[in-house]
Amino acid sequence: MKHGSPSYYSDLTMRKLACSTIALLLLSSGLCPADSAVEPLLQPQLYNRLLTEGELRNSLHGDSPPQLIPDVPARKAIEARIRELELSVGTEVLSVYTNEAADFDSAESRLRIYNILRSISTMQGIQYYSASRERLRTLFAESYVVDGPDGEKRLPDPVVREIPPHSRLYVLQEDLTFGKNLYAMEFRYSGDYFLMDSTNLTTMHYFFFPMVRPENSVTLILLIPAGEQLLFYGAVGARTMRLLGLERSREDSFYNRLKAIYGWFTERVGATF
Repeated sequence: MKHGSPSYYSDLTMRKLACSTIALLLLSSGLCPADSAVEPLLQPQLYNRLLTEGELRNSLHGDSPPQLIPDVPARKAIEARIRELELSVGTEVLSVYTNEAADFDSAESRLRIYNILRSISTMQGIQYYSASRERLRTLFAESYVVDGPDGEKRLPDPVVREIPPHSRLYVLQEDLTFGKNLYAMEFRYSGDYFLMDSTNLTTMHYFFFPMVRPENSVTLILLIPAGEQLLFYGAVGARTMRLLGLERSREDSFYNRLKAIYGWFTERVGATF
């Protein structure tokens, strides 16, 4: 195969994806050892599935309730948040990240996790696999904090020395699928877990069509430190106009976008600890 030809680059991309998939499967097989510290956070059946499969996924739409939320005090609030939107399309994911060199229970480690979670500018350029286009695609061409709901002034990523129980950021992100939009992101810290709740403040468009009205999308990230492990729960979805048979494709794209966020976060954690 000639170097530089379209088929060469297509083959190279597929090989890279295959290698990444194999690496992820190998990593996932060791994520939940039998004596895992995350076991008390999950129902036995759910924990056993996670132990076997490495990652769990569930569709979220209409009356389909979330099934993967860990047992934390915020569980009912997360369920209510998902239900109230009456999602047209969405997905939830449960996974475990392990770093044997880390102690995520320490105060210093949790402060690092919190600052990583709010390092919004580092999300610029991350990629995901587009189910509709069947190729890798940039998720955010731009990503940064702004000074308020009008999004007039760009700000640096906020860094704190002490974790507050609650904070809010306004974020501008240019999504190559839904365009440039303003988001409100709420961050909560209970002392035992982190919860991020993000929603759009502007109408999200698909090409020229208004697809998601303000506050009709949600991204939820729940992080629970447990020794050398981080239990990761993520949910993403939206109440949209009719998708005309594209529901499955949109769900797969939402899943892949959530995986891209997970990859971004764990890469940042791996580089920091």
